[in-house]
Amino acid sequence: MKNIELKEVCRTHGIAYVCSVLACATLGCLFQPSYASADEVTVSHDDVLTGNGGGMRTSLANKGIDIGIIYKFDEISNTAGGRKTGTDSLDNLNVIFSLDGEKLFGSAGTSARFNFLNNNGSKPGATLVDNAEGVDNIEVRTPGARLYEAWVQQNFMKDRFSVLAGLYDLNSEFYVTDSSGLFLRPTFGIGSDMGQSGKNGPSIFPITSAGVRVKVQPSHDFFVQAVVLDGVPGNPDNARGTYIQFNRGDGALLAAEADYLPGNESPNGKIGVGAWQYTEKFDDFTDRDASGNPVQRTSDGMYVLAERRVYAVPGHDDQGLTMFARIGVASGDVNRFDYAWSTGAVSTGLFGRDKGQLGLGVEGAHNSEKYRKSVGTADGSTMAWELTYSDNLTTWLSVQPDIQYIIHPDTNPALRNALVVGARFTARF
Repeated sequence: MKNIELKEVCRTHGIAYVCSVLACATLGCLFQPSYASADEVTVSHDDVLTGNGGGMRTSLANKGIDIGIIYKFDEISNTAGGRKTGTDSLDNLNVIFSLDGEKLFGSAGTSARFNFLNNNGSKPGATLVDNAEGVDNIEVRTPGARLYEAWVQQNFMKDRFSVLAGLYDLNSEFYVTDSSGLFLRPTFGIGSDMGQSGKNGPSIFPITSAGVRVKVQPSHDFFVQAVVLDGVPGNPDNARGTYIQFNRGDGALLAAEADYLPGNESPNGKIGVGAWQYTEKFDDFTDRDASGNPVQRTSDGMYVLAERRVYAVPGHDDQGLTMFARIGVASGDVNRFDYAWSTGAVSTGLFGRDKGQLGLGVEGAHNSEKYRKSVGTADGSTMAWELTYSDNLTTWLSVQPDIQYIIHPDTNPALRNALVVGARFTARF
Protein backbone atom coordinates (compact mmCIF):
# COMPACT_ATOMS: atom_id res chain seq x y z
CA MET A 1 0.00 0.00 0.00
CA LYS A 2 1.31 3.39 -1.00
CA ASN A 3 0.18 6.10 1.41
CA ILE A 4 1.16 9.77 1.30
CA GLU A 5 -0.37 12.04 3.95
CA LEU A 6 -0.19 15.81 4.35
CA LYS A 7 -2.14 15.80 7.61
CA GLU A 8 -1.10 19.20 8.84
CA VAL A 9 -0.70 21.18 5.60
CA CYS A 10 -3.85 23.18 6.15
CA ARG A 11 -4.19 23.04 9.90
CA THR A 12 -3.06 25.77 12.26
CA HIS A 13 0.72 25.57 11.91
CA GLY A 14 0.84 23.93 8.49
CA ILE A 15 -1.22 26.51 6.66
CA ALA A 16 0.76 29.31 8.28
CA TYR A 17 3.99 27.68 7.08
CA VAL A 18 2.84 27.16 3.51
CA CYS A 19 1.36 30.66 3.29
CA SER A 20 4.59 32.13 4.66
CA VAL A 21 6.63 30.30 2.01
CA LEU A 22 4.40 31.67 -0.74
CA ALA A 23 4.49 35.12 0.83
CA CYS A 24 8.30 35.10 0.93
CA ALA A 25 8.41 33.98 -2.69
CA THR A 26 5.97 36.75 -3.57
CA LEU A 27 8.03 39.42 -1.84
CA GLY A 28 11.19 38.03 -3.38
CA CYS A 29 9.75 38.53 -6.84
CA LEU A 30 9.40 42.23 -6.15
CA PHE A 31 13.18 42.50 -6.10
CA GLN A 32 13.98 40.12 -8.94
CA PRO A 33 14.05 40.86 -12.67
CA SER A 34 10.94 39.89 -14.58
CA TYR A 35 11.12 37.33 -17.37
CA ALA A 36 7.92 38.62 -18.93
CA SER A 37 7.99 38.96 -22.68
CA ALA A 38 4.59 40.64 -22.83
CA ASP A 39 4.15 44.36 -22.28
CA GLU A 40 3.66 45.32 -18.67
CA VAL A 41 0.20 46.48 -17.67
CA THR A 42 -1.25 48.57 -14.87
CA VAL A 43 -3.87 46.74 -12.79
CA SER A 44 -6.31 48.99 -10.92
CA HIS A 45 -7.86 46.46 -8.51
CA ASP A 46 -10.74 48.88 -7.88
CA ASP A 47 -12.96 45.89 -7.04
CA VAL A 48 -11.03 44.88 -3.89
CA LEU A 49 -10.97 46.53 -0.46
CA THR A 50 -7.19 46.78 -0.27
CA GLY A 51 -6.93 48.29 -3.76
CA ASN A 52 -3.59 48.22 -5.54
CA GLY A 53 -1.58 48.31 -2.31
CA GLY A 54 0.47 51.28 -3.39
CA GLY A 55 1.27 49.63 -6.72
CA MET A 56 2.36 46.31 -5.20
CA ARG A 57 -0.41 44.30 -6.89
CA THR A 58 0.49 45.73 -10.29
CA SER A 59 4.15 44.94 -9.68
CA LEU A 60 3.29 41.36 -8.69
CA ALA A 61 0.95 40.92 -11.67
CA ASN A 62 3.66 42.04 -14.06
CA LYS A 63 6.00 39.48 -12.49
CA GLY A 64 3.40 36.70 -12.80
CA ILE A 65 1.74 36.56 -9.37
CA ASP A 66 -1.89 37.33 -8.67
CA ILE A 67 -3.28 37.08 -5.13
CA GLY A 68 -7.01 36.84 -4.50
CA ILE A 69 -8.71 36.86 -1.10
CA ILE A 70 -12.46 36.20 -1.05
CA TYR A 71 -14.58 35.96 2.11
CA LYS A 72 -18.20 34.79 2.17
CA PHE A 73 -20.55 34.98 5.16
CA ASP A 74 -23.98 33.34 5.00
CA GLU A 75 -26.96 33.61 7.35
CA ILE A 76 -29.51 30.84 6.65
CA SER A 77 -32.89 30.40 8.34
CA ASN A 78 -35.41 27.58 8.02
CA THR A 79 -38.74 29.28 8.66
CA ALA A 80 -41.08 26.30 8.18
CA GLY A 81 -41.06 22.54 7.65
CA GLY A 82 -37.97 20.39 7.43
CA ARG A 83 -36.37 19.06 10.60
CA LYS A 84 -36.74 22.18 12.72
CA THR A 85 -36.94 25.94 12.39
CA GLY A 86 -33.91 28.03 13.27
CA THR A 87 -30.97 30.04 11.98
CA ASP A 88 -27.41 29.00 11.18
CA SER A 89 -24.35 31.08 10.31
CA LEU A 90 -21.43 29.89 8.21
CA ASP A 91 -18.49 31.35 6.32
CA ASN A 92 -15.87 30.55 3.71
CA LEU A 93 -12.43 32.09 3.14
CA ASN A 94 -10.34 31.51 0.00
CA VAL A 95 -6.74 32.71 -0.33
CA ILE A 96 -5.68 32.10 -3.92
CA PHE A 97 -2.24 32.39 -5.53
CA SER A 98 -2.31 32.29 -9.35
CA LEU A 99 1.09 32.06 -11.03
CA ASP A 100 2.10 32.83 -14.62
CA GLY A 101 5.10 30.68 -15.49
CA GLU A 102 6.15 32.75 -18.49
CA LYS A 103 6.46 35.93 -16.44
CA LEU A 104 8.03 34.18 -13.47
CA PHE A 105 10.45 31.78 -15.16
CA GLY A 106 10.21 32.40 -18.88
CA SER A 107 8.27 29.15 -19.26
CA ALA A 108 5.68 29.85 -21.97
CA GLY A 109 2.24 28.28 -21.42
CA THR A 110 2.88 27.34 -17.78
CA SER A 111 0.51 28.35 -14.99
CA ALA A 112 -0.16 27.23 -11.43
CA ARG A 113 -2.76 27.74 -8.73
CA PHE A 114 -2.70 27.33 -4.94
CA ASN A 115 -6.03 27.78 -3.19
CA PHE A 116 -6.20 27.71 0.63
CA LEU A 117 -9.64 27.21 2.12
CA ASN A 118 -11.07 27.79 5.59
CA ASN A 119 -14.66 27.09 6.64
CA ASN A 120 -16.50 27.77 9.88
CA GLY A 121 -20.07 27.54 11.06
CA SER A 122 -23.00 25.19 10.96
CA LYS A 123 -24.60 22.79 8.48
CA PRO A 124 -28.09 24.20 7.83
CA GLY A 125 -28.90 21.53 5.25
CA ALA A 126 -28.40 18.76 7.80
CA THR A 127 -29.35 20.41 11.10
CA LEU A 128 -32.38 22.46 10.02
CA VAL A 129 -33.80 20.96 6.84
CA ASP A 130 -32.40 17.40 6.92
CA ASN A 131 -31.84 17.73 3.20
CA ALA A 132 -29.61 15.20 1.44
CA GLU A 133 -28.61 17.75 -1.20
CA GLY A 134 -27.74 20.60 1.17
CA VAL A 135 -29.07 24.16 1.04
CA ASP A 136 -25.82 26.16 0.97
CA ASN A 137 -22.79 25.57 -1.26
CA ILE A 138 -20.27 26.56 1.43
CA GLU A 139 -21.57 24.23 4.16
CA VAL A 140 -19.12 21.46 5.02
CA ARG A 141 -19.24 18.30 7.09
CA THR A 142 -16.38 19.40 9.36
CA PRO A 143 -15.19 23.04 9.68
CA GLY A 144 -11.50 23.71 9.34
CA ALA A 145 -8.66 24.78 7.05
CA ARG A 146 -7.13 22.86 4.18
CA LEU A 147 -5.20 23.10 0.95
CA TYR A 148 -8.05 22.93 -1.55
CA GLU A 149 -6.31 23.32 -4.90
CA ALA A 150 -2.64 22.92 -5.85
CA TRP A 151 -1.97 22.28 -9.51
CA VAL A 152 0.32 23.11 -12.40
CA GLN A 153 -0.88 23.42 -16.00
CA GLN A 154 1.11 23.42 -19.22
CA ASN A 155 -0.40 24.61 -22.50
CA PHE A 156 0.91 23.61 -25.93
CA MET A 157 0.17 24.35 -29.58
CA LYS A 158 -1.10 27.91 -29.02
CA ASP A 159 -3.31 26.74 -26.11
CA ARG A 160 -5.05 24.08 -28.17
CA PHE A 161 -3.72 21.34 -25.90
CA SER A 162 -3.15 21.46 -22.15
CA VAL A 163 -2.20 19.12 -19.31
CA LEU A 164 -2.98 19.86 -15.67
CA ALA A 165 -1.73 17.86 -12.65
CA GLY A 166 -2.26 18.20 -8.90
CA LEU A 167 -5.05 18.70 -6.40
CA TYR A 168 -7.97 19.52 -8.68
CA ASP A 169 -11.65 20.43 -8.29
CA LEU A 170 -13.48 18.36 -10.90
CA ASN A 171 -16.45 20.76 -10.84
CA SER A 172 -14.27 23.71 -11.82
CA GLU A 173 -14.36 22.47 -15.45
CA PHE A 174 -16.69 19.44 -15.57
CA TYR A 175 -20.50 19.40 -15.16
CA VAL A 176 -20.55 23.20 -14.87
CA THR A 177 -22.64 26.02 -16.35
CA ASP A 178 -21.56 29.56 -15.54
CA SER A 179 -24.99 31.10 -14.94
CA SER A 180 -26.11 28.40 -12.49
CA GLY A 181 -23.16 29.34 -10.28
CA LEU A 182 -25.19 32.31 -9.00
CA PHE A 183 -27.40 30.06 -6.87
CA LEU A 184 -26.64 28.99 -3.28
CA ARG A 185 -27.91 25.41 -3.53
CA PRO A 186 -24.99 22.99 -4.08
CA THR A 187 -26.91 21.06 -6.75
CA PHE A 188 -26.65 23.99 -9.15
CA GLY A 189 -22.89 23.41 -9.07
CA ILE A 190 -22.73 19.66 -9.65
CA GLY A 191 -25.79 17.43 -10.00
CA SER A 192 -26.76 15.08 -7.17
CA ASP A 193 -26.39 12.12 -9.55
CA MET A 194 -22.61 12.59 -9.52
CA GLY A 195 -22.19 14.69 -6.39
CA GLN A 196 -23.12 11.81 -4.07
CA SER A 197 -21.09 9.13 -5.83
CA GLY A 198 -17.98 7.42 -4.49
CA LYS A 199 -16.74 6.46 -1.02
CA ASN A 200 -16.03 10.08 -0.04
CA GLY A 201 -17.70 11.92 -2.87
CA PRO A 202 -15.98 12.96 -6.10
CA SER A 203 -13.09 15.45 -6.12
CA ILE A 204 -15.13 18.62 -5.48
CA PHE A 205 -15.57 21.27 -2.76
CA PRO A 206 -14.43 21.07 -0.03
CA ILE A 207 -12.18 17.99 -0.42
CA THR A 208 -10.25 17.35 -3.62
CA SER A 209 -7.97 14.58 -4.77
CA ALA A 210 -4.87 14.40 -6.93
CA GLY A 211 -5.22 13.76 -10.63
CA VAL A 212 -4.33 14.62 -14.21
CA ARG A 213 -6.59 16.49 -16.64
CA VAL A 214 -6.02 16.69 -20.40
CA LYS A 215 -7.87 19.16 -22.64
CA VAL A 216 -7.88 19.40 -26.43
CA GLN A 217 -9.48 22.38 -28.22
CA PRO A 218 -8.98 22.04 -31.98
CA SER A 219 -11.21 25.06 -32.71
CA HIS A 220 -12.66 28.03 -30.85
CA ASP A 221 -16.12 26.45 -30.70
CA PHE A 222 -15.28 22.90 -29.59
CA PHE A 223 -13.20 21.14 -26.94
CA VAL A 224 -12.83 17.73 -25.32
CA GLN A 225 -11.41 17.12 -21.85
CA ALA A 226 -10.74 14.05 -19.71
CA VAL A 227 -9.48 13.54 -16.17
CA VAL A 228 -8.16 10.71 -13.98
CA LEU A 229 -8.49 11.31 -10.23
CA ASP A 230 -7.87 9.35 -7.06
CA GLY A 231 -11.18 7.64 -6.37
CA VAL A 232 -11.28 8.57 -2.67
CA PRO A 233 -10.52 12.25 -1.96
CA GLY A 234 -8.95 13.03 1.41
CA ASN A 235 -9.45 10.70 4.35
CA PRO A 236 -13.02 9.42 4.90
CA ASP A 237 -12.20 8.86 8.57
CA ASN A 238 -10.89 12.38 9.18
CA ALA A 239 -12.43 15.36 7.39
CA ARG A 240 -9.98 17.85 8.91
CA GLY A 241 -6.79 18.95 7.19
CA THR A 242 -5.45 17.90 3.79
CA TYR A 243 -4.73 14.29 2.91
CA ILE A 244 -3.19 12.96 -0.28
CA GLN A 245 -3.52 9.20 -0.08
CA PHE A 246 -3.19 6.45 -2.67
CA ASN A 247 -4.52 3.43 -0.80
CA ARG A 248 -5.12 -0.04 -2.13
CA GLY A 249 -8.77 -0.25 -3.10
CA ASP A 250 -9.25 3.47 -3.72
CA GLY A 251 -9.34 3.04 -7.46
CA ALA A 252 -9.75 6.02 -9.75
CA LEU A 253 -12.51 8.29 -10.93
CA LEU A 254 -12.53 8.72 -14.70
CA ALA A 255 -14.47 11.51 -16.39
CA ALA A 256 -14.71 12.98 -19.88
CA GLU A 257 -16.70 15.83 -21.39
CA ALA A 258 -17.15 17.31 -24.87
CA ASP A 259 -18.48 20.83 -25.36
CA TYR A 260 -19.71 22.81 -28.34
CA LEU A 261 -19.74 26.60 -28.05
CA PRO A 262 -22.24 27.94 -30.61
CA GLY A 263 -20.87 30.98 -32.38
CA ASN A 264 -17.82 31.05 -30.06
CA GLU A 265 -20.12 32.56 -27.43
CA SER A 266 -18.80 30.90 -24.28
CA PRO A 267 -19.71 31.66 -21.54
CA ASN A 268 -22.89 32.90 -23.24
CA GLY A 269 -23.49 29.66 -25.11
CA LYS A 270 -22.59 26.03 -24.41
CA ILE A 271 -23.81 22.50 -25.14
CA GLY A 272 -22.00 19.65 -23.45
CA VAL A 273 -22.15 15.92 -22.76
CA GLY A 274 -20.11 14.08 -20.15
CA ALA A 275 -19.60 10.63 -18.66
CA TRP A 276 -17.89 9.25 -15.55
CA GLN A 277 -16.97 5.94 -13.94
CA TYR A 278 -15.15 4.60 -10.86
CA THR A 279 -12.68 1.78 -11.49
CA GLU A 280 -13.44 0.15 -8.11
CA LYS A 281 -16.81 -1.52 -7.52
CA PHE A 282 -19.38 -0.88 -4.79
CA ASP A 283 -21.93 -2.84 -2.77
CA ASP A 284 -25.29 -3.30 -4.47
CA PHE A 285 -28.12 -1.87 -2.32
CA THR A 286 -30.19 -5.08 -2.37
CA ASP A 287 -28.62 -7.92 -4.38
CA ARG A 288 -26.66 -10.62 -2.53
CA ASP A 289 -24.49 -13.49 -3.79
CA ALA A 290 -24.76 -17.14 -2.72
CA SER A 291 -22.76 -16.38 0.45
CA GLY A 292 -25.04 -13.52 1.44
CA ASN A 293 -22.51 -10.80 0.60
CA PRO A 294 -23.49 -7.74 -1.42
CA VAL A 295 -22.98 -8.13 -5.16
CA GLN A 296 -20.29 -5.77 -6.44
CA ARG A 297 -21.42 -3.29 -9.08
CA THR A 298 -19.87 -0.53 -11.17
CA SER A 299 -20.66 3.10 -10.33
CA ASP A 300 -20.99 5.25 -13.42
CA GLY A 301 -23.16 7.84 -15.09
CA MET A 302 -23.49 10.52 -17.73
CA TYR A 303 -24.94 14.01 -18.09
CA VAL A 304 -25.90 16.59 -20.67
CA LEU A 305 -26.02 20.35 -20.20
CA ALA A 306 -26.87 23.46 -22.16
CA GLU A 307 -26.53 27.19 -21.54
CA ARG A 308 -27.50 30.10 -23.78
CA ARG A 309 -27.66 33.89 -23.67
CA VAL A 310 -31.18 34.34 -25.06
CA TYR A 311 -31.19 38.13 -24.84
CA ALA A 312 -28.37 40.66 -24.74
CA VAL A 313 -28.85 44.30 -23.81
CA PRO A 314 -27.82 46.38 -26.84
CA GLY A 315 -24.38 47.87 -26.26
CA HIS A 316 -23.81 45.76 -23.14
CA ASP A 317 -22.49 42.29 -23.98
CA ASP A 318 -22.28 41.33 -20.30
CA GLN A 319 -25.96 42.10 -19.62
CA GLY A 320 -29.10 40.24 -20.59
CA LEU A 321 -30.92 36.96 -19.94
CA THR A 322 -29.17 33.58 -19.81
CA MET A 323 -30.90 30.21 -19.44
CA PHE A 324 -29.45 26.81 -18.52
CA ALA A 325 -30.56 23.19 -18.26
CA ARG A 326 -28.75 20.06 -17.03
CA ILE A 327 -29.73 16.43 -16.48
CA GLY A 328 -27.63 13.51 -15.30
CA VAL A 329 -28.12 9.80 -14.65
CA ALA A 330 -26.22 7.39 -12.41
CA SER A 331 -26.27 3.64 -11.80
CA GLY A 332 -29.11 3.04 -9.35
CA ASP A 333 -27.63 -0.23 -8.10
CA VAL A 334 -25.08 1.61 -5.94
CA ASN A 335 -26.04 5.31 -6.05
CA ARG A 336 -28.93 6.79 -4.10
CA PHE A 337 -30.02 9.15 -6.88
CA ASP A 338 -30.39 7.50 -10.27
CA TYR A 339 -31.12 10.80 -11.98
CA ALA A 340 -31.10 14.51 -11.19
CA TRP A 341 -31.86 17.68 -13.11
CA SER A 342 -31.78 21.46 -12.84
CA THR A 343 -32.87 24.40 -14.95
CA GLY A 344 -33.19 28.12 -14.54
CA ALA A 345 -32.65 31.63 -15.81
CA VAL A 346 -30.38 34.50 -14.73
CA SER A 347 -30.90 38.12 -15.71
CA THR A 348 -27.97 40.54 -15.44
CA GLY A 349 -28.26 44.33 -15.42
CA LEU A 350 -31.81 44.71 -14.08
CA PHE A 351 -33.07 47.97 -12.54
CA GLY A 352 -30.16 49.88 -14.06
CA ARG A 353 -27.70 47.95 -11.89
CA ASP A 354 -24.77 46.79 -14.03
CA LYS A 355 -23.72 44.07 -11.58
CA GLY A 356 -27.19 43.12 -10.37
CA GLN A 357 -28.20 39.50 -11.09
CA LEU A 358 -31.65 38.00 -10.55
CA GLY A 359 -31.95 34.24 -10.77
CA LEU A 360 -34.79 31.72 -10.63
CA GLY A 361 -33.91 28.03 -10.63
CA VAL A 362 -35.54 24.68 -9.97
CA GLU A 363 -33.84 21.33 -9.44
CA GLY A 364 -34.75 17.80 -8.48
CA ALA A 365 -33.33 14.36 -7.72
CA HIS A 366 -34.90 10.89 -7.87
CA ASN A 367 -34.21 7.98 -5.54
CA SER A 368 -33.32 4.72 -7.26
CA GLU A 369 -35.69 1.81 -6.79
CA LYS A 370 -33.03 -0.29 -5.04
CA TYR A 371 -32.21 2.54 -2.62
CA ARG A 372 -35.89 2.86 -1.67
CA LYS A 373 -36.07 -0.87 -1.04
CA SER A 374 -32.95 -0.77 1.13
CA VAL A 375 -34.23 2.02 3.43
CA GLY A 376 -37.86 0.94 3.50
CA THR A 377 -39.40 4.42 3.79
CA ALA A 378 -38.55 7.15 1.29
CA ASP A 379 -40.39 9.29 -1.19
CA GLY A 380 -39.47 8.85 -4.81
CA SER A 381 -37.93 12.27 -5.29
CA THR A 382 -37.17 15.71 -3.92
CA MET A 383 -37.41 19.09 -5.65
CA ALA A 384 -36.49 22.66 -4.78
CA TRP A 385 -37.10 26.15 -6.11
CA GLU A 386 -34.63 28.97 -5.53
CA LEU A 387 -35.05 32.71 -6.09
CA THR A 388 -31.98 34.87 -5.52
CA TYR A 389 -30.64 38.34 -6.26
CA SER A 390 -27.02 39.49 -6.03
CA ASP A 391 -25.75 43.06 -6.24
CA ASN A 392 -22.83 45.18 -5.13
CA LEU A 393 -23.11 47.39 -2.07
CA THR A 394 -19.64 48.74 -2.87
CA THR A 395 -17.08 47.79 -5.52
CA TRP A 396 -15.66 45.14 -3.16
CA LEU A 397 -18.74 44.05 -1.15
CA SER A 398 -21.85 42.32 -2.48
CA VAL A 399 -25.05 41.07 -0.84
CA GLN A 400 -27.27 38.24 -2.03
CA PRO A 401 -30.71 37.61 -0.45
CA ASP A 402 -32.00 34.11 -1.18
CA ILE A 403 -35.26 32.13 -0.87
CA GLN A 404 -35.62 28.35 -1.26
CA TYR A 405 -38.74 26.19 -1.18
CA ILE A 406 -37.89 22.50 -0.74
CA ILE A 407 -40.44 19.83 -1.59
CA HIS A 408 -40.04 16.45 0.15
CA PRO A 409 -36.83 17.31 2.08
CA ASP A 410 -34.43 14.36 2.11
CA THR A 411 -37.23 12.41 0.36
CA ASN A 412 -38.47 11.76 3.90
CA PRO A 413 -42.27 11.39 4.02
CA ALA A 414 -42.25 12.43 7.70
CA LEU A 415 -40.91 15.92 6.90
CA ARG A 416 -43.03 18.83 5.72
CA ASN A 417 -41.93 21.03 2.83
CA ALA A 418 -39.36 23.57 3.98
CA LEU A 419 -39.10 27.32 3.39
CA VAL A 420 -35.52 28.58 3.71
CA VAL A 421 -34.51 32.24 3.58
CA GLY A 422 -31.05 33.69 3.90
CA ALA A 423 -28.42 36.10 2.66
CA ARG A 424 -24.80 35.95 1.54
CA PHE A 425 -22.23 38.72 1.96
CA THR A 426 -19.12 38.46 -0.22
CA ALA A 427 -16.05 40.63 0.35
CA ARG A 428 -13.01 40.79 -1.92
CA PHE A 429 -9.72 41.93 -0.40
